[in-house]
Amino acid sequence: MSDKDKLNMSGPELISLACSLAICFASKYDCNDLRRLRLFFQSIASNISIIEIEGLQRFKENKK
Repeated sequence: MSDKDKLNMSGPELISLACSLAICFASKYDCNDLRRLRLFFQSIASNISIIEIEGLQRFKENKK
C-alpha cells in the first residue's frame, strides 16, 4: 500500500468484514429492513464508483 492509502486493510480482510457485517445485519433485521440496507449500500457503492471514474478521467486529462 502507498502512503496515500487510508484504508489499511487487505482484500481478504475487507471480504471478512463484509461477511461479518452481513451476518450481523441478517440476524438483527427483517426482510424489509435488509432490502433498505441493500439499497442504501448499493447507492453508496454507485456514488463511490462515479467519484472514482471522474478522478481517473481528471488524472488522465492532467497527464496530457
